[in-house]
Amino acid sequence: MLIYLALIEGEADKRKFERLYMNYRQTMYYIAYGILKNRAVAEDAVHQAFLRVIDRLEKINEEDCHKTRGYLVIITKHIAIDMYRKQQREQALSYEELEYSVADTVGSDRTNEIWQAIDQLPANYSMVLKLVYSHGYTNKEAAQMLHITEENVRQRIARAKKKLAEILEEGET
Repeated sequence: MLIYLALIEGEADKRKFERLYMNYRQTMYYIAYGILKNRAVAEDAVHQAFLRVIDRLEKINEEDCHKTRGYLVIITKHIAIDMYRKQQREQALSYEELEYSVADTVGSDRTNEIWQAIDQLPANYSMVLKLVYSHGYTNKEAAQMLHITEENVRQRIARAKKKLAEILEEGET
């Protein structure tokens, strides 16, 4: 807590923050842990939430009221959700990693077959697959490049994967 207090200038603000910390740290941890399911990451989320609270300390008028509790819960929840999403993105295999793992397990013939199948897809499907999985662009970046919405990018990816599976299935029979 000393780290937080060192970031705050006024004595009144320090006392206010100290009361907030003592009253709500467990609630904030509970919220973060419920989303993240990891002790250390939940503690990091609470830490980031308290840093954000320090930046917005003037918005809190009463330390012990339902509005303050709700405000702190929302901050913690948003930070935890952002951290969860980041974890999910990092855990997802990139297209290149997938290609190498497929090449290792099945052989390079299968990799060539996959690339040929991607080339058989309609241009709007193959383009979005290549942008997102091969070139590493995010859905948002791909949407901007193609002048379409992010939802459209997600739909095209889903449809492209389905069509790709059909093409690969036909090739096996």
